[in-house]
Amino acid sequence: MSNTNFTVAIPDELLTAAKVMAAKSGTSLNSIIRNLLDGFVNNESTPLSGNYEILLKYALGQMAAKKAIKQLHLENVNELNAFTIQAGFPLPRVSLQENEDMQKRFGQMLDRAGA
Repeated sequence: MSNTNFTVAIPDELLTAAKVMAAKSGTSLNSIIRNLLDGFVNNESTPLSGNYEILLKYALGQMAAKKAIKQLHLENVNELNAFTIQAGFPLPRVSLQENEDMQKRFGQMLDRAGA
């Protein structure tokens, strides 16, 4: 299989942020783009099975990890993330609401520890 180079226009801010995220993940931007394209092609060429639909909803932040784990009969979030990546989907980010909830719980823990 040969590789072909191509040019794509990406805003500077997005490209910089993507390079930083790739470096933090220990991978290359090239690898991320190749995996995303591969997942897109594979998912577009075949109908989504029930499991793929669950993984897609999880990846898009439309389904909580706990619910996806339960519906897929998995043991933990590590298994869920592994299957999500294998399906060619990106891992979801924590929503702003979840982030605020975690900060609030952390503050409450600190308050209790200082009391």
